[in-house]
Amino acid sequence: MKRKPKPFLIAAAVLLVTNIITLFLWLKPDASPGVGGISAGSEVVATVGGDSVTREDWLYTLEQKYGEQELRQLVNQKVIDKAAKKYNVSISDKEVDQEFDLIRSAYDSFDEEFTADEQTVKAQIRTDLLLEELLTKDVEISEEDMKNFYTQNEEMYSIPKMFNLKQIKVKDKSEAGQVIKELESGSSFDVLAMERSTDDGSANLGGDIGYVPAEGELLSPEAVKELESTKKGKWSQPVKTGSDYVIYLLKDTVKERQYSYKDVKDQIRRQLAMEQVETPLTPEAFWDEAEVEWFYGTEQ
Repeated sequence: MKRKPKPFLIAAAVLLVTNIITLFLWLKPDASPGVGGISAGSEVVATVGGDSVTREDWLYTLEQKYGEQELRQLVNQKVIDKAAKKYNVSISDKEVDQEFDLIRSAYDSFDEEFTADEQTVKAQIRTDLLLEELLTKDVEISEEDMKNFYTQNEEMYSIPKMFNLKQIKVKDKSEAGQVIKELESGSSFDVLAMERSTDDGSANLGGDIGYVPAEGELLSPEAVKELESTKKGKWSQPVKTGSDYVIYLLKDTVKERQYSYKDVKDQIRRQLAMEQVETPLTPEAFWDEAEVEWFYGTEQ
């Protein structure tokens, strides 16, 4: 199994931050009325029998649970950006795209982290690569060591052919035919997935199952054959899978690719260099240098 590259291990936190920001914006005083006529911006945001939940209670709870994490995320981003400018460290768009592709190929299709918006994930990848570059900027790795590592781990830098898919799984051929009719009449694939699909994991995501390798256990040869003839943005004909039938929506196809040593040389250098760095892989390593002062005091 491929190693899941380290930079992406932090990316899920970005989703939580995004959700918190969205919620706080929704809670602004000028927010529109919510469910049941209760205004999200008013003093009372919910009632339970005769008891009220105030906006202040809600915001205080959110701040206690997520406030430090959210503020730390914002501070760390500024710290890394400031350090990168100071030491003239940069990460190219090509490196970010390449890391994204390699991570995407290593993650299972149902890993929740990869249901995130692509640009959000790439922004986190850029931050993580900048941090690695900063922490390893003074570490020297020989060309011979890097080439040997590539030769011994060449399979890590290969991307299999993959399909970016949504699915609707139903119990029988008749129901599958009904789903096709509703799609042809203009029904939303996402809505039908949520309403009809028997696969709870993907149904809640509008049928999204992410990037699935063409060769693997998740797609049968029949499904691959059907997807090969399906146009991007279109749905497939029902494919029998075990006792069920599946209709796929093909969002995109990723071609098979092998990255050369030259393509991944910088990534290998960082990886080998990180093994020699005693400083923990955290932005907090640069807090003193950046003279950070924050609401939660001096503790890091």
